[in-house]
Formats: sequence, C-alpha cells, structure tokens
Amino acid sequence: MEKEQFDALDYFAQLGRMNRLARQMGFVVDYCSGPGALEPMMAEYRDAQNFIFVDDTTSGNTFSNRVGWFDKNVYKVFILAGYELGNAESYNQALRLCRKLFRQFLSRIIKDRESYKYGDKLMYLNTQSIYSSEFGRYSFNGATGLYFMIENMESLDLIYDNSEWEHTQNG
Repeated sequence: MEKEQFDALDYFAQLGRMNRLARQMGFVVDYCSGPGALEPMMAEYRDAQNFIFVDDTTSGNTFSNRVGWFDKNVYKVFILAGYELGNAESYNQALRLCRKLFRQFLSRIIKDRESYKYGDKLMYLNTQSIYSSEFGRYSFNGATGLYFMIENMESLDLIYDNSEWEHTQNG
C-alpha cells in the first residue's frame, strides 16, 4: 500500500487562510508559478494590497543514502504587503508586517511538526534550517515583503515493478 504524500502546497496555503493577522490585514492567499508570476498575480486582485503566494513549482532532488531512496523538495512561500510609494514609514510598516507573519508561520510549522495532529506527514519538514530573503523597496511596484523556502524530504519507493513496462523480444 502506497503511503499518502504530504500536500505541502495545501498546507502552506491553509496557514495563510488560518492566520488571524493575515485575515485581519486582508491578505489574499493564492498559488503562483515562480517569482516572475508575482506581479501579474497581484494585478489580478484590484482591491487587495497584501498577498501570500505559495509557489506551485518546486525544486527537487532524488537521492540515495545507500539504505534507501529519498525525494527532497524545496517549497517557497511569498509574503507581500503593499505600501505607499515614496513613503519610507509605509514601506517599513509593510516589511515589519511581513516579518511578523513569517515568524508566526514558522512557529506554527514547528508546532505542527511536533504535534500528532498531522501524524507523520510533517515529520520530514526540515525545520532546522529555513532560508528566507527579503525584497527591496523597488522589487515590486508598491509592495515589499519576503519569501521563505523549506525542504521536505520523504522516503521514496523505487522498487522496480515489471508490470509497469511493455516488453519487446529484446527486452
């Protein structure tokens, strides 16, 4: 019986939907496909200025530790807040808001990983090292924020199954 995979994209989107500060500040939660899709996605929401985007593309690595095979995927979440162009205080407030949400996300991820609520689905999230990077004042038109990346490494069943292959006379 195949083990149920952890749906990281849904989990990170749920964090955005469940966070009280994000809801209070009107953050829109959605998916994007890489950093190049952020500005077009933000433009779709004419009445919103704050966003949490879960990147639905991952970077991965399949590897062996000589005992078994593993699939390591890196997930990226963007937290962006709008600010008034040319207003340094507005910019700083927006960036502080994104930093605060980031800290809240991390504390929830760590809590969830340690709890039994998710069974063993979160046990492979690497909470020991979470990379983050902030966007500068001029990265987006009137928005700033940050993104964070977190690894998830799960065991992978790579046992050859002959029934999955067509056979020719030579093979």
